[in-house]
Amino acid sequence: MDMKDFNIDTSEKITTGFQIPEGYWDAFSEKVMQRIPKEEPKVISFYARNKSWMYSAAAVLVLALSLPIVNHLQNKEQELSSTEIENYLTQNKSVSDDDLVNLLEQEDIDELKVNTPISEDALEDELSNNTDLEQYITN
Repeated sequence: MDMKDFNIDTSEKITTGFQIPEGYWDAFSEKVMQRIPKEEPKVISFYARNKSWMYSAAAVLVLALSLPIVNHLQNKEQELSSTEIENYLTQNKSVSDDDLVNLLEQEDIDELKVNTPISEDALEDELSNNTDLEQYITN
């Protein structure tokens, strides 16, 4: 097979069979502009469309952030200071030592323990020289 040389400038042109009327392109832009609607379409912003969702989300966020604060304030009001507890216990003689011991937890008892080593001689000296020993034992 032998291919013939093809030159686009010298070869015969194929016609499509369609022809553009004269002056078509001159009035084309005017015809397109006439077909475009003159009224601008109504633009709905994203904010206006989802306004109720935004308000709902803001309300949930405010509620979620305020609950821990309210809870903390209520717990703070319920907590008693150690001086208030001490004053209550000293003024109310109806609370016995046994009641207090029963209310203590193991951690509290461990904190009350004193790990100061006292020699037997020092203890015997203190007991023999103290004249109010009987008062301490009975109270």
